[in-house]
Amino acid sequence: MNKSMFLKSDQERASQEADCYIYCISQAMDHFMQGDYVKASCYHENAIRSLDALDQMKKDKQEIEKAKLILNQISPEAILRRMLS
Repeated sequence: MNKSMFLKSDQERASQEADCYIYCISQAMDHFMQGDYVKASCYHENAIRSLDALDQMKKDKQEIEKAKLILNQISPEAILRRMLS
């Protein structure tokens, strides 16, 4: 997993969610092979929650980068004119 997809403040949590995803998928396969489909389903649901969390953290970084880009395009002169008007 490429940690640069996430904000620095989210990278540890992203790593934990990725580990959780891998564990859940592994457990789901084990339970599936044993014929315990209910437990396999529960582990898949947990894996989906981890993917959702990873996706949200990725979107958070994209939104912040987008906002920074917009703010960087505003000239200091334009900001000063607005403040003085």
